[in-house]
Amino acid sequence: MPATRHLGPEPDDFVAAVDEALRPVLLLAGRASARAGQRVSTSQLQALLVLHERGRMNLTTLADELGAIPSSATRLCDRLVAADLISREPGSTDRREVFLQLTGGGRRVVRQVRDLRREGLREALETCTPRERRELLSGLQALGQRMAAAEDASAVRSQAR
Repeated sequence: MPATRHLGPEPDDFVAAVDEALRPVLLLAGRASARAGQRVSTSQLQALLVLHERGRMNLTTLADELGAIPSSATRLCDRLVAADLISREPGSTDRREVFLQLTGGGRRVVRQVRDLRREGLREALETCTPRERRELLSGLQALGQRMAAAEDASAVRSQAR
């Protein structure tokens, strides 16, 4: 069944409305990143968040997680290593394989951005009723699950080609 089935008669209008509704949240995330002790770009923050969530990984896996080509991921990691936010280690069995992990500075940036983001969300959510908060959380969880499923299906289709 197509993803637009439940969007009503004007799915593009609904998609645009959801996109516009998410704008303040995205701006909050960008402001939190800019206010952190060490400024990082959106793509750098994404790499830090992947490494924070998934732990030590090789460059190819990080590139896949970011949807980037390996050469772009390499340049991104070069900047993060230079900023002492991640470290590189050669593999123990294959010295050509490089593993990446967060440094203390990288963990600190992730924590600062998360804390600033949560502070902004907390302020806004305090004005919501308990019912509004429950409905918001339920809707966001459902949206996240469907977006993850669509991304997984897209990756499977890409691999089948």
